[in-house]
Amino acid sequence: MNSLANIVQSVAARKVAPKTFEYLERIQRMLAPDVLDRATGMHYGEQVKRVSVRISAKKFKRIELLHITDVQFGHVECRYHRVAEYRDWVLAEPNRFMFWGGDMIDAYAAWSPGTAWDNLFDPQSQVYRFVECWAPARHRILGFVGGNHERRAIPGFGDLGVLLATLLKVPYSNGQQLVDIHYGAWKPHKTHLWHGRGAARTDGGKMQMMMTFVKDHPGSHLYLVGHLHTAMMRTLHSAERREDKLDVRMVKGFAAMSSSFLSTWGTYSEVSGLSPHDCMMACLVLEPDGGSEMTWR
Repeated sequence: MNSLANIVQSVAARKVAPKTFEYLERIQRMLAPDVLDRATGMHYGEQVKRVSVRISAKKFKRIELLHITDVQFGHVECRYHRVAEYRDWVLAEPNRFMFWGGDMIDAYAAWSPGTAWDNLFDPQSQVYRFVECWAPARHRILGFVGGNHERRAIPGFGDLGVLLATLLKVPYSNGQQLVDIHYGAWKPHKTHLWHGRGAARTDGGKMQMMMTFVKDHPGSHLYLVGHLHTAMMRTLHSAERREDKLDVRMVKGFAAMSSSFLSTWGTYSEVSGLSPHDCMMACLVLEPDGGSEMTWR
């Protein structure tokens, strides 16, 4: 498997990247084959807003759903060793899958915070190298929403998230995405993905951003955001009226915000006053009997 260290070192050593006429073929050889029974709907151009997957409860006694967000690959202060660690953790067991939350690459632009010297290579090259890194795990990606860093390139090039998703052959939305997982008693488990927004500094402000998203879009079991480089979680409870039993069942859910793979010190995170953080990604465990458990990695 390709090493992130090798990718970074090759840039530092001025090694030549694969030639343009062979790069796409190389990437395609690295792509892991599909393993999911997947259907999509609500197509807006290249965008996919609805995703439905079926996972066998006979094959997996439980499944683990990891949120990967705010990687900012290409930045000099991206924690590349942690990126490799999370990727390899997902690949270590066949019952582990991912939701991607945006800002997967840094993609500096003249109209964005930071400087060009913060990046190891230009935005398009960041896309190609990020795809090389994650190609062996692309079959574990259930859904992918873009963030402000993918959208940085829109004024001069277009949404880089579309290019990322096209190369990895995964469903992408530049805004929000609804992912349904049919697994055992979950018929289905409903996840709502969004990158997040704003520049909240306080814990209350950050929680308000996440919970406003939840309140504006009721009906899901799991809500995932990122953007503010802070890890926090909130339990949810809603009442479900059951016609067959003429009663009310309380449905448990979660809203979680994952942090970032970008170091705080020496970056615009420090300059902007963002909270210092470690890399903490939300991870939901689903059991076929309808049970669930929220954890962190």
